[in-house]
Amino acid sequence: MGESRSTGNTRPEEKPRKKAVKSPRNTLLYIGSVVILVLVVVTFVGVPAVGSFGQGSGSLVFGRYNGEDIAYRPGNFFARQYEIVAQSLRDSSGDLDLELQLRIAWRQAFNRTVLRTALLQQADRSQVRVTEERVDELIAMDPRFQQNGRFDRTAYRNMGNQERFSLRGFHRESEVFDLFVGDVLTGSVASSGEAQFVAGMAGPERSFDIVRFPFDSFPEQQVLAYAEENAELFTEFNLSIVTLGTRDEASRIRSRALEPGNPFGELARTYSRDLYADQSGEIGRLYGYELQQELLDPQDLRHVATLAVGELSEPLETTSGWSFFRAESEPVPFDSTQDEMIREARSYMQMFEQGRIQDFVRREAQEFARGGAGTDLPTAAAGQNRTVHQTPFFPINYGNLQLFTRVNVPGIPDLQDAAYRDTFFITAFSLDPGEISEPVMLRQSAVVLSLRDEREADEDTMAYLQEYYDSIRGQLQSDEVESTYVNEDRLEDNFVRVFNRYVLGQS
Repeated sequence: MGESRSTGNTRPEEKPRKKAVKSPRNTLLYIGSVVILVLVVVTFVGVPAVGSFGQGSGSLVFGRYNGEDIAYRPGNFFARQYEIVAQSLRDSSGDLDLELQLRIAWRQAFNRTVLRTALLQQADRSQVRVTEERVDELIAMDPRFQQNGRFDRTAYRNMGNQERFSLRGFHRESEVFDLFVGDVLTGSVASSGEAQFVAGMAGPERSFDIVRFPFDSFPEQQVLAYAEENAELFTEFNLSIVTLGTRDEASRIRSRALEPGNPFGELARTYSRDLYADQSGEIGRLYGYELQQELLDPQDLRHVATLAVGELSEPLETTSGWSFFRAESEPVPFDSTQDEMIREARSYMQMFEQGRIQDFVRREAQEFARGGAGTDLPTAAAGQNRTVHQTPFFPINYGNLQLFTRVNVPGIPDLQDAAYRDTFFITAFSLDPGEISEPVMLRQSAVVLSLRDEREADEDTMAYLQEYYDSIRGQLQSDEVESTYVNEDRLEDNFVRVFNRYVLGQS
């Protein structure tokens, strides 16, 4: 008989139960549930104390950078960054749902760990080293070993060997990181002259009247003329295909396709190596220019265009190998009365014949500018029923830096692109009052400008830039660190998969 310790009552002996065996899925869900429980405490109660620097068993690898694991382990950098972000979210983002807070906290910790790993690897390549004496100093200053303002040797010695080893490694890496980042961000000191020069870049500021000539205003009759000159490009074909690795293989299978009793679709399914094999080789309908992009010799399009229904082409070299085609129906020639075909031709020209469109729009803008000589731009625009856009004041702000007023006009969506073109600023800031500029080509339009007004930079803005230039400069340099030292090609990012599976417990 067995005795219950809690009540003293007796109960019949029970047969031993079989141990429950967790499936891998249940194990993962269990881990995810435990982690979620910890995160709930972190997010809504506070930062959990981490008592160990050891490797531990709770290690989650979210990816790799240049072969090095980006892993979460209790007490490591990833874990500490998670605690910091989670605490910040708890204090400032109470309205966010739990899952979103978890995702933000883990993702930011992951990103920071990737950056730190990349910088430490660069520091190692640069042979940045920290002495053991310096590591001793850092441990002596560690708050966990401070007792009444003095280093507590007993507390340090009570740590296990593995914990002490990990702790020294942590402080060593942190010091290397601080040294490297410090050199990058504060290795050079800005002079007062540099601050004054940058502040002076805030002005003068100018505002402009602008008339825009968009590329999508390219006349339909020009599109029709181009399509009729290149009718094969916009002819609609209905084809099937078989693709082999060599010309000889393609010729051999083509010969079999010509024999009675060898269905084309069966040969395609059996021998073809392209993505249409599972469809019995059927490509379906496509335009001539789409077919031409697959042909290594563009002139082969004419050969395919002459095929009669059911006829096979000769083996032709394509982007996938050596292919032969079969015409499934008569080609449908370009029809200038079909809106869909006209739209297709315009889309093709915008992608592959943009130079022709740009030349037309440039000539149109030049004629407008020269025709407006002797008058102002608003008057010239009114004579042609064109819209005049007025810009706010902005300086020569190449690259649209946040330090200065940015180039942005809601009515001209591609004007922001102008901020990355020196020709725009040279033209705009060389204009005399009343002068109409030559066209400036942007990404999707040409623009013609005239000067509306000019003013000096705001004195408060210039004073701010001079006074806080060191801080501003440091922030700009910090923003560039990640793009400079983190190579995306070296990053294996498995964050979403690992987070969903192990943190949220989703399979």
